[in-house]
Amino acid sequence: MTETITPTMDPVTIVIEWENAIDVHDKWTSRAMAGLEKELARTAPKMRSKPRVMYLYDRNAVDPKVIEKALAENAPKIRKLADLEIIPTDGLTYYKLKNFGIARSKTGISVMLDSDAAPQPGWLENLLAPFKDKDIQAVGGFTVLGHDDMLSKTMALSWIFNLPEERAKTVKRHKIHANNCAVRTDFFNAHPFPDLPAFKKQCGFWLRGLSAEGHKYVRTSDAMTVHAPHPGFGFLVWRAWTMGLDRDYQAFQTVSEGRMGRVGHAFSFFGKKVSKSWWRILSKGRSVGLPVWQRPFAMAITFGFYGIGLVGEIKSALTRDFEPLPKPAPRTAKRPAASRRSKVPASAFASAPDPSRAGPGPRSAIRRTL
Repeated sequence: MTETITPTMDPVTIVIEWENAIDVHDKWTSRAMAGLEKELARTAPKMRSKPRVMYLYDRNAVDPKVIEKALAENAPKIRKLADLEIIPTDGLTYYKLKNFGIARSKTGISVMLDSDAAPQPGWLENLLAPFKDKDIQAVGGFTVLGHDDMLSKTMALSWIFNLPEERAKTVKRHKIHANNCAVRTDFFNAHPFPDLPAFKKQCGFWLRGLSAEGHKYVRTSDAMTVHAPHPGFGFLVWRAWTMGLDRDYQAFQTVSEGRMGRVGHAFSFFGKKVSKSWWRILSKGRSVGLPVWQRPFAMAITFGFYGIGLVGEIKSALTRDFEPLPKPAPRTAKRPAASRRSKVPASAFASAPDPSRAGPGPRSAIRRTL
């Protein structure tokens, strides 16, 4: 007798930017699409209605035929499993694409997934499960870095993501990554990602505001994705430099507004990251298949990566000026009413742009097409 599955999962919108896909190697985008299709097929019997999947791209940088071709090759059944849209925007970049997509969502929960992040079995159901608690406004998943050569194995040990076996450690970290998370749509539309002079810090400041105002956020290690690694040494140099600029902005807002304080923080961060990376390379290299003879080279790579970041952070500290963000205000209401948008003071989340308005992004000149 065939078991009948009663649908219990509410409708959901999955927002996917097509910006990372410009830079990474094709195989990682292919794996991401194939992984998403498999996950949608796995959860289809449990869903009350088909999910809506949006691929959003900058019309000035991407030919939509590239996305169509990739879907046809890697996820040919996705249109049967989801209401699929491929949506152009005019110059929107990573976080603005996320804001724009969720602003178009008509479901109570919206999911953010990167174009180069491959969902693993159980990802969607486990990412949505915590929303059974009506007070939870956001859920963060567990992202690990893919690896298949010395450079990517080095960064899997040295980058911001934990290893697959470090699930317990990940859950304890109060972090959120926009490549793998879910939000209550109305809440997020009232408090989208802020528009900040930092390339990759918007989600961190967003979570800082959410937490300061007393809203509930949880992280689950059961909603796992495998994210593409950095595509080559040239990209890694650019990423290290932008990381340094971002770190200085974060230091100004959270550590010290003085230039010397920011410089001191740059050296402190460099020392901590290099020592931690070297320890992980030596003690956990086997976890990613990094041979012993390659570990000295891996240590040199991390020294260079964080060294470039250090130079960028010091340059920013000595030459760039910022304005302090408004201090987060404690939340007064228990939680936003389900029938209307949150009335939480927006100060904690900083000012956010109109998602329909294009703006230049701090992207590198490094570009590639599938």
